[in-house]
Amino acid sequence: MDVYEAILSRRSIRRFKQKQIPLELLKKFVNGARLAPSAANLQPLEFLIINEKDLCKKIFDTLGWAAYIKPKWAPSENERPVAYIIMLINDKKNNYAIRDVSLASENIVLAAEEEKIGSCIMYKINREKLRELLKIPNSIIIDTVIALGYKAEDPVVVDFIDSVKYFRDENEVLHVPKRKLEDIIHINKF
Repeated sequence: MDVYEAILSRRSIRRFKQKQIPLELLKKFVNGARLAPSAANLQPLEFLIINEKDLCKKIFDTLGWAAYIKPKWAPSENERPVAYIIMLINDKKNNYAIRDVSLASENIVLAAEEEKIGSCIMYKINREKLRELLKIPNSIIIDTVIALGYKAEDPVVVDFIDSVKYFRDENEVLHVPKRKLEDIIHINKF
C-alpha cells in the first residue's frame, strides 16, 4: 500500500478483532512517530505502548467512545482494542508540542493502516485515572491515546450534506461524512 492509498483508506475504527498485534509492529508505529517533524526539533514526545490484555481492559474504562452515536455506545467486550499507544509530552513549556502530537499521531495511524490494523485517535480521556493506573509522573502531559487492533468493521465515507456527525445505518455500518474536495479547495485566490 502506498502512502496516498493509506490516507484514502484509513478511517477511525471502533470495533476490533481480538487478535494480538505483534510487539514489533507496535514498535514500528512508534518509530514512525519518532521520525515525524518536530517544531524546532525539540522532540518533546514520549510513547507508552500497552498490549497486556488486563491492562488494556483497564485503559478502555478511561476512554470516551463515539460521542455522536446515540444511544451512548462503546465497543462490546469482544470488539475492544487489543493495544494502545499513549502519546505523552515531557515538556510542559513547549508551546508547539500539540503540533508534534498531531504529526506523530498521523504517522502512527498510517503505519497501522499499511499493516491492515485499525486505529482510533482518542482525546476524551480520564487523564487522572490513566495517570494513576500507569504511574505516569505529574511532570508528563497525557495528550492522546491511540486505540489499535485488527479491523472488525469497514466504515464508509459519504458526502457531507448537513452534518459532520458519523452514524451507523440499519446494518450497523459506520458512515463518515466528509466535505467534497470542490467545496474546500481554492486555487490562487479565495
